[in-house]
Amino acid sequence: MDQKNGERGEGRVQRVRWIGIDGCRAGWFYAGIDADGAFSFGVLPKIGQVSALLGAAELVLVDIPIGLPSETAPLRECETLARSVLQGRRSSVFSVPARSVLSMPGYEAANAENRRVLGVGLSRQSWNIVPKIREADRFLRRSKDDRFHEMHPEVAFWALNDKMPMRYNKKKPHGLDERLAVLERHFAPSAACFEAARRAFLKGDVASDDIVDAMAGAVTAMHGPALKSFPAEPVTDDEGLEMKMVYAEI
Repeated sequence: MDQKNGERGEGRVQRVRWIGIDGCRAGWFYAGIDADGAFSFGVLPKIGQVSALLGAAELVLVDIPIGLPSETAPLRECETLARSVLQGRRSSVFSVPARSVLSMPGYEAANAENRRVLGVGLSRQSWNIVPKIREADRFLRRSKDDRFHEMHPEVAFWALNDKMPMRYNKKKPHGLDERLAVLERHFAPSAACFEAARRAFLKGDVASDDIVDAMAGAVTAMHGPALKSFPAEPVTDDEGLEMKMVYAEI
């Protein structure tokens, strides 16, 4: 585990209560916050390695689809509801592939399978994250850990920003500054956490937006008792995983 601790000392990762995770080129970037308000962060080559961080954890929010549609449970209402509130950021919400797509050998076969099962084709963007979806799905089906929930960063920022979507693209300097300002309103060391993580990893391994997206998950998790979801009453997929996105109702 390529782990970098926050600036308040070694051992903080064992005390993390709230965790946000986002996929990155090097694996999975996580940001953690403990009960004293200290942060930690690192890169997990495999998502299953998060188990080492879970001793004191209360909530783990992951930017990855968790419950997957199928012929028997074809509707993920959360994408429709997320797009309805995000306005100019609605294009950030990708359609989720059918569960059977995870076993397809390539894009053409996956596109045909998705059309057969769900009646719509599969975008290249969605296909590109299938390896991460497959990895997370295998881990969650094995672990059956109910502390894990799906979040979408733009929905998380919308909720943390008084239910106003972000104005700027997160990959641009204005977009990063905008998101860090929102995070700092809820967790004062957010800029320090971002800068420490930015110094710790090459941009080719962990992009700046990977860092702020994971931080949005951790900061949202801090509002645990106030979490709501799209939809409010989620259904489960064929494996018993809920098809929902959580956000903070504050």
